[in-house]
Amino acid sequence: MSIPVVRQIIRHPACVDRREQRLYNFNMDTTDYRSSIGKKVRQERLRHGWTQEELAEKTELHPSFIGQLERGIKTASFDTLKRLSLAFGIKSAEFLHEGDSKEPRREPPSVERKIINLLKGCATHEQEAVYQTIKYILRQKRKLGK
Repeated sequence: MSIPVVRQIIRHPACVDRREQRLYNFNMDTTDYRSSIGKKVRQERLRHGWTQEELAEKTELHPSFIGQLERGIKTASFDTLKRLSLAFGIKSAEFLHEGDSKEPRREPPSVERKIINLLKGCATHEQEAVYQTIKYILRQKRKLGK
């Protein structure tokens, strides 16, 4: 199945005579764009060890949208790319960079990575409270172990 090339006549702002029009070719093959963005989203999500539901929660998007985005069914808006880049800690432009598209190895994340990812969206005082709680639990465990 071939993708049709959309031809559109647009008035060019530099034209003095408004009757003069220029023909522009727009190759609207959005399939490549959607699939490359989707691969990058999936790659980053797996690198962080998140499920689609966890990523959806962090970005305030619907989990089914995340799945459709990864499969190249839906197109990401600039707002969506910004939300995703903030969650992943990368620049928005990296979604458009066509680098190595190898599928990442799917390894279960370490507990340490899970804790770090959990704390990323928290305020500093919340992170401190979690740290103090963990520290207290470990101290109590050591006391009971003796």
